[in-house]
Amino acid sequence: MNELTEAAFRQSVRQFRALMTSMPEAQRADVATMCGGPEVLDALFEERGVGIGRFAALMGLPATTVRHLLREDLLHPMRVNGKFRFLLHNVIELRGVQQWQAVGLTLEDTRAFLDAQGLLGLVAQGGTMFSVQREVPDPASLPVLKADVLARLGGAIRSLEDRHAALGQQLERARALERLVQENAFGQSGSATPPT
Repeated sequence: MNELTEAAFRQSVRQFRALMTSMPEAQRADVATMCGGPEVLDALFEERGVGIGRFAALMGLPATTVRHLLREDLLHPMRVNGKFRFLLHNVIELRGVQQWQAVGLTLEDTRAFLDAQGLLGLVAQGGTMFSVQREVPDPASLPVLKADVLARLGGAIRSLEDRHAALGQQLERARALERLVQENAFGQSGSATPPT
């Protein structure tokens, strides 16, 4: 993590803000949605910065979860005078982790995937893909990155389809049991009672 001065951090915030204003409206709307709304996005552009507690609250998470993701090297905030300061790229990292977990990847799998691609974060929101790179990727490597993402998604989809099939079987067994209970004279006279 890079240690920044207050002045350098404020400059970074202004650069992020300028980047946002140069984006097409549809992408800005996707960014605001990814953040949790325009007010959350605006908070990330405050020049004093957003600390751990406030970032967690803005993201709807306990601060312990944010600290855990920091320990797992899945969030990379800036440090200003020894304190963490979170910006938009951290939302991309966080939402990416949440997105990958939602399709069945563990934190370890997510970190390994991101490390292999030279990424800090990758998330889809609306019609836009957002990524945070460790370094600017070589354009020739982008097809390999896309193939790896598609392969991992394919594996997650197959796993989810297997779980869906298993849940469908459990649901059918539960419905069959429910029908049996409904059709029998459960607890009424004339129904079979266990011997005493």
